[in-house]
Amino acid sequence: MKKVLLATSALVMFAGAASAEVALSGSARMGVVYNSTLNAGEGETFFSSRVRIVFTASGETDGGLAFGASTRADQESGNDADNGSAGDTNGDSTVFLSGAFGKLTMGDVSGAADALVGQVSGVGYGPIDDLQEIGFVGTDKTAVYYEYSTGALTFGVGAGQVYRATGDGEVRDTLNIGAKYAADGYSVALAYESAEDDPDTGGDEEEGLLSLGAAATFGAATIKARVSDSDIDGKDTTFALSVDYVFGATTVTGFYTDFGNTGASVDTQHIGLGAAFDLGGGATLAGGVVRQNNDGIDDETFADLGLKFSF
Repeated sequence: MKKVLLATSALVMFAGAASAEVALSGSARMGVVYNSTLNAGEGETFFSSRVRIVFTASGETDGGLAFGASTRADQESGNDADNGSAGDTNGDSTVFLSGAFGKLTMGDVSGAADALVGQVSGVGYGPIDDLQEIGFVGTDKTAVYYEYSTGALTFGVGAGQVYRATGDGEVRDTLNIGAKYAADGYSVALAYESAEDDPDTGGDEEEGLLSLGAAATFGAATIKARVSDSDIDGKDTTFALSVDYVFGATTVTGFYTDFGNTGASVDTQHIGLGAAFDLGGGATLAGGVVRQNNDGIDDETFADLGLKFSF
């Protein structure tokens, strides 16, 4: 169960009355990772660790509107020359305002597809736990996302920008919209994202990505699925499926992701199997193995084993 690392409350005057709370939480991980592509293809095992601290602030106006913000401090920090000027980027930080009208968020938000469709389950303690993911158009710069829920339905719409391939700070506008229906034990979501064409990569029309996701729980088992269809030249329809099975403090996960033809004339599939054991108090022992099948070139294997913590 997640524990609070440190919580600090401060009374701050907003328009004469409102109070705000600032809290700290965090996560960390440490373990070993294997990558068959390293060391001239002979494979290499190495250590991998990370720590992140999240600052979360929240408050409420006299009129009942909730507001807040969050930002994250990693063990590494720095500025990318291509990230634009101050105020243009928000690395893992967000600001929101919510009320009966819904919730409006600005900052590091990817949009409706990421928020509503999401991903299937991955394996491992951290370094390889994204190998099941199918990419989104998303956003690179400060973006805006609006979400409204009524009963079992949630609607979302957003806008932002992504960097052009030139790397000189030029951006392309992106739009996204989606909806999700969630009832007891199952959910289904649909979202569409679009981005302006990128003339630097030979594009001459708007790029779009349609994503459909679903999840259902049957007793101790949870099944998740996602399929995405892109109209970007050279890209195939991609799909992913995962199964989580819980018994006691242990969760066993398996997944299959078919990326199809990624534009490099190589069909790629990821197959993963892993397990996680809840040690209690926010600590988990987890590990996984992922096989990358590449039609036409050598296959690859990734694995990890370690501990992850939440504070």
